[in-house]
Amino acid sequence: MEARQFIEALPALDAALYDLKRLHNDLRRDADALREIWHDIAAIPPTRDAKLARLKDLLAGELRGQKVLLFTYYKDTARYLYRELCSDDLAAVEWRVGAGSPHIRRMDSGADAKERARLVAEFAPHANHKPEIAGTDTEIDLLISTDVLSEGQNLQDCGVLVNYDLHWNPTRMVQRAGRIDRIGTSFDTLWVQNMFPDEGLEKLLGLVESLSRKIASIDQSGFLDASILGEIVHPQNFNTLRRIEEEDGKVVEEQEQFAELVSSEFLLQNLKNLLDAGMRRMLEELPDGIHSGLAREGAKGLFFYFTAPAGGKSTVASERTAQQHFWRYIDLSGDTRGGRIDDNRYVITNLIQCQPDTPRVVPVDGEVDLFALQEKVIQSIVQSSVEQVAVEEAPKQLDPIQQTIATVLRTYINNPAISRKDVIAAIQQLNLPLPGVYVKTLRKAYEAFTATARVDELLAAVQSISQEKEKPASSGSEGKTPVRREDLKLICFDYVWQ
Repeated sequence: MEARQFIEALPALDAALYDLKRLHNDLRRDADALREIWHDIAAIPPTRDAKLARLKDLLAGELRGQKVLLFTYYKDTARYLYRELCSDDLAAVEWRVGAGSPHIRRMDSGADAKERARLVAEFAPHANHKPEIAGTDTEIDLLISTDVLSEGQNLQDCGVLVNYDLHWNPTRMVQRAGRIDRIGTSFDTLWVQNMFPDEGLEKLLGLVESLSRKIASIDQSGFLDASILGEIVHPQNFNTLRRIEEEDGKVVEEQEQFAELVSSEFLLQNLKNLLDAGMRRMLEELPDGIHSGLAREGAKGLFFYFTAPAGGKSTVASERTAQQHFWRYIDLSGDTRGGRIDDNRYVITNLIQCQPDTPRVVPVDGEVDLFALQEKVIQSIVQSSVEQVAVEEAPKQLDPIQQTIATVLRTYINNPAISRKDVIAAIQQLNLPLPGVYVKTLRKAYEAFTATARVDELLAAVQSISQEKEKPASSGSEGKTPVRREDLKLICFDYVWQ
């Protein structure tokens, strides 16, 4: 039913533009290949599912007695896990007893809104104002869910999240963590456990590598404010971490809005619609430095738009093509001298968007010191550019082998033969981006471990790695330079007024 509804919603295409015979043959070959794969794997029983076995070990061991939120991408996977963990066969019953007899429930797109609300309240009664459920047989200990639960829910009764599989979209991974990482949590430390693919599967598909590249891309834009796969969280242009620390409630709503902006598609579509409406010529003829204003309930501030040549060098060609664009919104709601400065384009777009007939509203003369506010914004841009260049010069990605070894060491964290303190320190070191020479050392150590199972030697190899990063070798080419004050060109500014 869901597939049929999706297909019916797709736009109609002109069949004359496609080679239908070739397309039909290709689809038939794909269907035959998938059918063969299905026949090959259909006979594999859950008892041979190493990933399921690892999950059971985790829930019955390190996470025993804790409230756990488990996310998976596919509805079929969620139902498979629920079926196997709640099975009536002897092995499953014995496992549940060993795991502390947790109350397990499942949520996916098959549950209606009323059912979802009930499950959320039973899983996080305190966060959802249902304290009478806490401590009863109704309270859920382990909730298995798809991403239908990954936004707009308060689940801070829980301190542990397990990603059974990795979502291809990093912002969805952040949304998952955001269900428990919320203002008001009682936990000093929140744990996110990622179940990585087998090393052989990772080599074949490159799942972690692809996700790591996307995370690095977000980080380069200054939008990464939480570790997803163990990355270092770099300085944030829009001060999200500081606002969370100050318990600014609006930051949660803004970040959930941003998480819907998977890429720049929202902004590009708005711009395309504007240009298609015949406004390209009018926009091109507008002079630089132009300003306007509009009324916006609950908001008071100034939007500035600056450009600068890429790389800090101003040439005729660079001014036409390789431009850097800086959007900044300075909040004046608490102080007309200027407060928080945001650069989240999704949030800014929602503040300044209007129609051609929207009334123009600007403050009276002398109500704000425009030049002082502009100076604050310029200083913010220059500082953020310096930080961004520093971020781009630092190692950004964790190599998959680091994640693999960290996962191995976690299984020994409570082993009396190994120092727990040393294991934790090694895992922390593996969560730092490392130069290539150290990654090679780790690969050799892991290959030796797979042959000998000597975890002490693997741990020693990690400990031997210096945390000092290698300085990048000079390539003879000029790197990116920070934006200077004189590089900035004011295109326009806009009052957002109450």
